[in-house]
Amino acid sequence: MEDMIRSKENDAGRKNFSSVLYEKARPLWAESAEKSFVRSMADGTLASERFRVYMLQDYLYLHDYIDILKRIRGYAEDTGLEDFLDSVIRETENELYRMHIPSMKRIGIDDEEIRNCALMPEFRNYIDYMREQLDDKGLLAGLTALLQCSWNYAYVAQLLTERYPNEIAASSYRSWFEAYTCAEYILANQNWIDVLDAKTADIGREAAEDLADIFVTCARYENSLWDALLKTSDVQGGMR
Repeated sequence: MEDMIRSKENDAGRKNFSSVLYEKARPLWAESAEKSFVRSMADGTLASERFRVYMLQDYLYLHDYIDILKRIRGYAEDTGLEDFLDSVIRETENELYRMHIPSMKRIGIDDEEIRNCALMPEFRNYIDYMREQLDDKGLLAGLTALLQCSWNYAYVAQLLTERYPNEIAASSYRSWFEAYTCAEYILANQNWIDVLDAKTADIGREAAEDLADIFVTCARYENSLWDALLKTSDVQGGMR
């Protein structure tokens, strides 16, 4: 799992900021990998109705995630960061329209079901929190919050793939793990990590602590989502 961070020190011999974030969030990510919902995907025992709920909620979540990315793009003041964010937006929209929606169709989710779906409160609270951090604290807060989500999925998928290779190979949810452990996804995360490290190279202690708090809070939100998905009795994914 350590290879998700390319370098542990910067040119001054200090830890990169991403290493600090990783150390703080790793216990929560490990906890996420133990959630019954994720474990059931790994061994293939998750009820298909539960996965339908997840796919609908994730579909709505990705729309908001893209919206936050575009708002972060508005804060960018250099072409390098603008180009990076444009790339992330394109990749996330590609995930939504070329992968996520076809996957929903394959499991029988139709357009009417999508139109009638609404975010569960736990998902809405998480989205609202990330938007508030961006609005209140600016670009670095937004980058840090959204990175946690992407990096969290990469960590959890890789950890479970290493832990349960045979079970995942036979699971009907194998494609979920493959999507978040593929080379392209790992590279996209590494690029984001590198951008954040560059932008925080000279960050002060108080600002760093604020960003780390955001990162950890987002990890806690992620864990609450898995719990909420398992508890919901609404197999339609939340009706408007």
